[in-house]
Amino acid sequence: MSRRKNGYALRFPCECVSIQRGYSDPWAGVTQNKLLMDGTKERVLNAVARRPKTIAHLAKEFGLSQPTIHTHVNDLLNSELLCESAVRVKKHPAENYYQPNFPVLKAADREAFEPICRAMSERLADLFEKQQTQLKLAIEKTSLADQGWEFSALGQYFYANVQRGARKLLEERGVLPPREKHKNGAEWLFWAEEANSSATR
Repeated sequence: MSRRKNGYALRFPCECVSIQRGYSDPWAGVTQNKLLMDGTKERVLNAVARRPKTIAHLAKEFGLSQPTIHTHVNDLLNSELLCESAVRVKKHPAENYYQPNFPVLKAADREAFEPICRAMSERLADLFEKQQTQLKLAIEKTSLADQGWEFSALGQYFYANVQRGARKLLEERGVLPPREKHKNGAEWLFWAEEANSSATR
């Protein structure tokens, strides 16, 4: 789907709820293309994130038939959210182990850079807070004030605009990679984080 014929279309807070593409979060394509809309697919990714597993392992763990699991695994392979694991040795030629095809940040690994990220978050939060007055004054110069809208309704928009603007600048500078185009035509970057406490199976 595309924009209306007159070229007018709203940009919603996240393109994951929109027919438009390319203006928001680089992971929104996963939702737009319905690559992870099935709960079983998410369970598969959770299971193989702990350690690579075969279709037989997954079928036994979930209490589902191997053909059912095979369908979900094939969908995940086609969407490139899943890949064959190169670290597991096959016991049989037809046996394949699978793992996520995106970074999974373990809780222990995050400890190395979370203090750095937290410090940057604090600096950004301080900067945003200091700019509240200017933003409120700017609202008064727009038609939004005539409609009765205040900072409380627009604050999240301002923050999202700052965040997207910073991401765009960093992509242009080559600091952040842009979203990737995948074999099925979907464009996205993706990752997952392990919960701080032990995740349930």
